[in-house]
Amino acid sequence: MKTGWGTIAALSVLGGLLTSCQSNQHASTSHQSDAASAAQPVKLGASDGELVHDGQRRTYSIYTPKSYRGDRPLPLVLAFHGYGSQGKDLATGSGMNDIAEQKGFLVVYPDGIERRWNPLHKALTGVDDVAFVPALIAHLKQERAINSRRIYAAGVSNGGFLVQRLACDQAKDIAAFASVVSSFPSQLQAGCRPQAPVPMLMINGTSDDKVPWQGGNLPYGSLLSVPQTIELWKQHNACPDSAQVKRLAGDRIEVSRYSNCRSGAEVELVALKGAGHVYPRGGGGSSSLLDGSQEIWNFFERHRLR
Repeated sequence: MKTGWGTIAALSVLGGLLTSCQSNQHASTSHQSDAASAAQPVKLGASDGELVHDGQRRTYSIYTPKSYRGDRPLPLVLAFHGYGSQGKDLATGSGMNDIAEQKGFLVVYPDGIERRWNPLHKALTGVDDVAFVPALIAHLKQERAINSRRIYAAGVSNGGFLVQRLACDQAKDIAAFASVVSSFPSQLQAGCRPQAPVPMLMINGTSDDKVPWQGGNLPYGSLLSVPQTIELWKQHNACPDSAQVKRLAGDRIEVSRYSNCRSGAEVELVALKGAGHVYPRGGGGSSSLLDGSQEIWNFFERHRLR
């Protein structure tokens, strides 16, 4: 297999893993709250939707909390699944819908074409997922009342690579980012010039054999290590060198938070000692040391566009 980013866009080595473990284009230049313009009544709870982007039919699942009202815009979380999976699999495996119901936010789970995301150029796969994201946000603003200052992006594995790319290109429109069992694709580094601070949360297992902690040249492409990725976002946000470190679960979880960064941004790393390539759900064991979705929302809740 040729080492390169045509293959990391597919990330075929991760196929089915999340299921089993369960063009920079701005959609909006306003940071004001937006009310949905659709006349149709909104279905509460889980539902499905679709749109056409770049000549392709794109589908998604969305969860609307029972507290939703059309005159009260809510935060929106974009949640990107891993390779070989679909949005509904992440909805089932992450438990994010339960948190959305409790805390009062919308969460959308888009489906990647052929169950994958392309974090690089359209020429690699014929799909421009980077441009799809603002188109999806614009579409959802016609369907739901969304607070434009509180739109967030989270992704798992291959979906996390896309989130890292969005942090480079769309920091003016997305308030905070989170990647799970993922790191930064090396090929993006030279062209990554965010136009705003980038609050970034990363959750990684130290024993991940698919997206290794130490990064490197892998069969599907080159990745920065987890510490190098954290350093990249620290430097962009002008964060202090030292972190506030908290250890949990008998030292099996180490949370390093770099706060007091430029414009209120922060960078946080949750290291799961001995955990592999899984989405943490809590309940004990090295692969489920904490509730990843709750950790993500706790981080997002602290950030909004200025």
